[in-house]
Amino acid sequence: MNKNNPLVSIIMSSYNHERFVEKAILSAINQTYKDIELIVIDDGSKDRSPEILKNLQEKYGFHLELRANHGLVKTLNYALKNLTNGKFVCILDSDDYFHESKIEKQVAVLEQNPDCGLCYNPIYYVDVNDTIISDKIDKKNTLTGYIFEEFFRGDAHIPDGGVLIPLKVFQDIGYYDEDVELEDYQLWFKILSKYPVCYIDELLTYYRTHETNVSNDEYKMLLWERQVINKWKDHPVYEKSKPFVFNRWFAKFAKYNKKEALIYLFKIIKYKTTYADKNFYKGIRRLLFYWKT
Repeated sequence: MNKNNPLVSIIMSSYNHERFVEKAILSAINQTYKDIELIVIDDGSKDRSPEILKNLQEKYGFHLELRANHGLVKTLNYALKNLTNGKFVCILDSDDYFHESKIEKQVAVLEQNPDCGLCYNPIYYVDVNDTIISDKIDKKNTLTGYIFEEFFRGDAHIPDGGVLIPLKVFQDIGYYDEDVELEDYQLWFKILSKYPVCYIDELLTYYRTHETNVSNDEYKMLLWERQVINKWKDHPVYEKSKPFVFNRWFAKFAKYNKKEALIYLFKIIKYKTTYADKNFYKGIRRLLFYWKT
């Protein structure tokens, strides 16, 4: 390790990813940036993950704790508050993995831009066999500076797993809210409301898609999204963003809950911007023609 380089803490909460966890661990171990502490907490896995992790820990010497299930958000907060020593922090899901140069490149950017609340990069989507499904970079994933209003409206996106954050930022915003399960989304609101962001235009993270992804449950994700946004009702950006947010919710609820969709339909018809919003027409089509059987 180089004493002149800032320490980076990579935190992993592992849960039932026996097929993928070793690749995730090795992607942290094999970073070109060597000033890293790896903190791994198995959160009550029922598969072979604890056995695999113990074998890897014996070989590579990272910090490992095996404990009963507390849930992802509480586990991450525990690690951040009690185990983390790095100047910078990144969260590595136990089914994802990093490009070998991710940490090195993101540290360089944050060291040059100390006011930034995070540095992010676009991501590869891969399947269970590590085959790349998509490497398309959405323009929503490339914005820099103060982008809170764009993010609130849905015109900016921070990809899961592609982020490096100064520890002082976690401390400043009060870590994760433990009553919200959508951990990344709620965190972006808290950071973007106070800090500008930096961006690297390189695909440096591999996000794995599989049948047990929480994001597969679109309706649950929608309810969590609404829970997060409703926490910001007193912020000035909420009032400005309501026409866009409510249109988005109308289109999504129209697929899963017609009653909720109608509530938002009656809210959005008073806004002139509604009739130029593609979500309005998507919602109308779903409301009339999409019925689950």
